[in-house]
Amino acid sequence: MRTGTIVSFHSNFVVVKDDKEDLKTLCTLRGRFKLSKTKPMVGDHVEYTITGDRGRIESIFPRGVTLKRPKVTNVDTAVVVVSISKPDVRFSTIDRLVAAVALSKVDILLVLNKLDITTNENIEKFKWTYSSYETLFTSTITGEGVDDLKKKLKGRVSVFTGPSGVGKSSLLNKIFNLNLKTGEVSTATNMGQHTTSAVSLLELEGDGFVLDSPGFISVNFRETIPLEVQELFPEIKLASEMCTFDDCVHDAEPGCHVKELVKLGKIPESRYKSYLEILNEVRKGGTN
Repeated sequence: MRTGTIVSFHSNFVVVKDDKEDLKTLCTLRGRFKLSKTKPMVGDHVEYTITGDRGRIESIFPRGVTLKRPKVTNVDTAVVVVSISKPDVRFSTIDRLVAAVALSKVDILLVLNKLDITTNENIEKFKWTYSSYETLFTSTITGEGVDDLKKKLKGRVSVFTGPSGVGKSSLLNKIFNLNLKTGEVSTATNMGQHTTSAVSLLELEGDGFVLDSPGFISVNFRETIPLEVQELFPEIKLASEMCTFDDCVHDAEPGCHVKELVKLGKIPESRYKSYLEILNEVRKGGTN
């Protein structure tokens, strides 16, 4: 019996990368998986056997963190790639994206790409606004930050996500010496074109896997309750410990330390505004 990781799908087969050997095997599922409607996912750690040049999945180990979109399991880190120049991704969009990722309890690495066309003033504004996150700054043109990103991915299963056109595929091309298709940014819409169409894991040299997600993570916050929204904003969660009331949701309550820090300019007003938008969405029962 062998063990390995499902790295991709091909029609009714899955490709498994062996844990111990430099071996990838096209595998089928046992009939009982189909009868129980168990569906394998990219990232699954499995037991399998090999007969001839084909394999068969015998069992699937318990899953860790699982994302619904992109559909992948056992994720350690979400690498959220954004840009604030061509395309100019709004901070409110970034806030919603990192909040959506935070719902999955996965570590977040926020990457600001396209440094070569971003002003120092905007870079500093970004640094201050997202100081509560682990951040990296990269450029696929100059190569700045790419080696640092490689080091962060070692030994982990990571998923790349973010708005179209921000350079996810370009970064992966640099990291893996690939030729993934990259999209031009539309001058009419200021948004990139989706270029990734399939979910698969890319193996890092030495240790670790990276998944290039097909586009933008979308989510609603329907299953979140108002008091939990602050969990999605690290700086607000930290400040909430000093609020007068334990059940403060930092909206209309008196003695709110979060609102005081916003007034003092110690919590970015844009972040607080995004928090309130998601809070109100939760109160209304979420959106589709």
